[in-house]
Amino acid sequence: MKRGLIGLGLLLGACGAQRQEPQCVVARAVFDGSVGSFAATYSLKSGEDPARACAQLESEPVGLQKYLGEEGALDSVSLRTERVGKLVNEAKLDPAAANQPNSVGALTSEAPGPDNFCEVPVLNPTRLVTLDSSSEGAKDLTYEWSGLRIYNTPSIPGTQFIADLRYTENGCVAEYTVRGIWPVVACGSGSKSDAQPPVESKCDPYADPPTRLRGSGINPSFPVKCDPVALICVLTGEVPSVP
Repeated sequence: MKRGLIGLGLLLGACGAQRQEPQCVVARAVFDGSVGSFAATYSLKSGEDPARACAQLESEPVGLQKYLGEEGALDSVSLRTERVGKLVNEAKLDPAAANQPNSVGALTSEAPGPDNFCEVPVLNPTRLVTLDSSSEGAKDLTYEWSGLRIYNTPSIPGTQFIADLRYTENGCVAEYTVRGIWPVVACGSGSKSDAQPPVESKCDPYADPPTRLRGSGINPSFPVKCDPVALICVLTGEVPSVP
C-alpha cells in the first residue's frame, strides 16, 4: 500500500512540474473570415462635445494580434480598426504622407498582473491621409491608442479589452474609452438592405432548438446587446465583466 501511495505522489508531482505559468493571451480564431476581431464600443470621455465630427465613432470590429518578441524582448500587440482597414483597401492614400495603419506596442510582462490584466501602455499612432476619392472624402486621421489592457483568466482568456483613444479627424480631436469583446457576432436580420432591424436573439450564448440550433459563441457571463447601427453584439457592462 505504501508503495502505491509513493507512486501516486510521484505521478502527481510530475503533473505539477509540467503545469505552465499563466501567459498573456489575445483571443485569436477565425469567425466569418475575421481573425482576432473584437466587437468594440466607443464611449466619449466626460466633457467631450458629441456634436463634433470627431465625436461620431460608432461600434465596429477591431482586430488585435499578439506577436512574439525577439529573443530577450517582450511580446507585442498590434491593433487596427475595421474602418482603417476599409480605407486602406478602398480609398486612395496620399503617397506623400507617412501612412501607418497599425498601432503596435509592447506588453509590460509575459504574465497577467495581480488584477489579471495584461498591459500595453504605449502604442505608436495609426495615421492615414486619404485623397478625395472615397465615399468619405479626403481625410486626415490619427488614432492615438494608450493604456490597452487585456483581461486574462481561465474563464476569460484574453477575450475582453479596454483602452484609451485620442482620435483626430481633420484637426478635430476627441477622446474615448474603448471596450471590446471577442468574438465579433453579427446580429442583423441577414438581409442585404441598409435598414436591417437588430435581432437580439443572435447575441444569446445559448441554443434554442429548433429556432436557434447554436449559441452566439459569446461568453455567457458577458452582458451584451445588439448594436442597432453596427449590427454586432457589443458589451453593455464594464471591463472586466466577470462571472
